[in-house]
Amino acid sequence: MQKLKGQSKSLFVNLNPALLLLLIFPFSSCDKDPTSDPEKLISYLAKPSLAMYGDSIVASWPLEEQLSDFNSVKFAFPGIDTNKILTSVQNDTNHYNACLYEGGINDFLGNYSPTQSQVDATINRQIQSIQILLTRCEHVVALNLWNIQFPWPTLAVAMITSEMKEQITFVPRIDTELLIQDDMLTDGNHPNKNGYYILSKAVREQLQPFFPILYLNE
Repeated sequence: MQKLKGQSKSLFVNLNPALLLLLIFPFSSCDKDPTSDPEKLISYLAKPSLAMYGDSIVASWPLEEQLSDFNSVKFAFPGIDTNKILTSVQNDTNHYNACLYEGGINDFLGNYSPTQSQVDATINRQIQSIQILLTRCEHVVALNLWNIQFPWPTLAVAMITSEMKEQITFVPRIDTELLIQDDMLTDGNHPNKNGYYILSKAVREQLQPFFPILYLNE
């Protein structure tokens, strides 16, 4: 293994600078740029790619700090609903080692009496998005919704979580309501740093068996 590592380092050191730039360029859309240090560059390129789709939960996720074992990219914006998340998934045609899907709360902002048909429509959009991700991601993980507090749409979230458990069984799903407690939320919905740490740990544990390189950083 040590000999192989040395050969890899030698290969990158002796590459033509222009060719090295071409190798780096496809990764430039990730959250952090590769370094010019050959040894660190090898480590960077060896990391699995992780694309995360969702709303403000994903948008505020401190990936560089808590999921640094991945080359991560976010497709997430505050306030977007599952219609816009689906569009984001449809518009991204890149392939990734792993993908994560999250979303649903914003479909029901201010709606404290959701109908079953409204919840079903949200679940259908979630399923559509995840099915698309399965065509271009080696591994897909879904987050269900945790218990939130008023004035957030608590009933809708409970109904969505229940339906996700029934219908989204074709990919691994992290049951976040078992992980996120009230003291891990900043406003009754969004996680604080400890909440994100718990989520990051769950995501890493879910994906780690598929990427042996993740074990090297333990």
